[in-house]
Amino acid sequence: MRRLFISLLFAGASIVGATAQKGQIPHVVPLNTHKNVAKRTEIILPQVNGYNVYKADFHVHTSYSDALVTPSGRVTEAWYDGLDIVAITDHYEGTTGIRRALKIAAPINGGKPFEYKYTRELGKACADFNAIHKEAVMRAKKGGFPMLIVKGCEMGREPKEFGHFNCLFVKDLNNLYDEDLFVALRNVKNQGGIVIHNHPAYRRPKGTTEKTESHKRLYAEGLIDGVECANGLKFYPQMVRRCLEEKLTMFGNTDEHLLTSYRFGVNTCFRTMTLVFAKELTENAVKEALLEDRTLVYVGDNLVGEETLLKDFLNAAVTCKLVKENARPGNRIFMLTNLSSLTYDLCIGKTTYKLEPFKSTTVTLGKNKKTGKYIAPKFVVENMWVADYKHPSIELTLDK
Repeated sequence: MRRLFISLLFAGASIVGATAQKGQIPHVVPLNTHKNVAKRTEIILPQVNGYNVYKADFHVHTSYSDALVTPSGRVTEAWYDGLDIVAITDHYEGTTGIRRALKIAAPINGGKPFEYKYTRELGKACADFNAIHKEAVMRAKKGGFPMLIVKGCEMGREPKEFGHFNCLFVKDLNNLYDEDLFVALRNVKNQGGIVIHNHPAYRRPKGTTEKTESHKRLYAEGLIDGVECANGLKFYPQMVRRCLEEKLTMFGNTDEHLLTSYRFGVNTCFRTMTLVFAKELTENAVKEALLEDRTLVYVGDNLVGEETLLKDFLNAAVTCKLVKENARPGNRIFMLTNLSSLTYDLCIGKTTYKLEPFKSTTVTLGKNKKTGKYIAPKFVVENMWVADYKHPSIELTLDK
């Protein structure tokens, strides 16, 4: 048997040698046979109160304004990041990316840059924003990405008095501009659009988020539908109270100009998102959810929102089972199972349980010394935030 093995070994070597001598070296050798190496990050979230929870970013920029990535790139990035909804919101009043493109094209224009004018000079859009949106839609279609691409833009005025506002769900992006911001936002509303007050502390004195006199007028006229409670990895706690009192929608968006992997990959968290509670992934259903304030904000592994909705979300994401009751020592053991892709920091007493995605943990609870009754599985959720910069206290519903 050993002689046979040695004979076969020499025979194989002879064949390889003969092949090499004939020069039959392959032209292409794929060293990684896996096709489509990039994989979508699936962010699994529960259904809540009969609604699907969709992951959205309503504030990103492209290379047509002042970012690095094309609309096609933004849609591709959003898909692989796990999103269901994305809005391309390039700056309406100045598109520096187009200026760069015109400068590059100068050699075919006799060495002179093509003429460029700002929106305020033209009295209308300085680019075909509808074409930017169309490019994003086509990428989703060609890529086979079942996403909702929201038509939008970002309008800005003097930041200390006005700031920036995202305009979403409009019909014609090129027909919005007016030098008077009030008129411009009325144009958005006349097209059935939604307006978000972006990064409310942006370039404000000492980072304040208090309303200016112009803000008070904008809000009083009903031109603002929502506020960014988070932008990038920044959280604006005072905006939670504003949204609750004034019935405004809470948003969390990346405002991405670079690559989401630059900021969020190194922070080991998902990109900042608005979680939208809607019946289906259609423009009408999503818009209805936003106008009814059915959103939570995800930012840096934290959830921000209205307390009841946070409670319902947690109870849908985490099952709680009573697995053992010890009468003599007087305690009960609960099994908590996380059925979602998010982490929850559950604190009771001096102990915090980090309930990681798709994992379980046991919690032993005794009796209240004063009442003699069993302590309920009620936790302060340390990575959830409600009004007034506080954590909610949520009791988990027992799984029957």
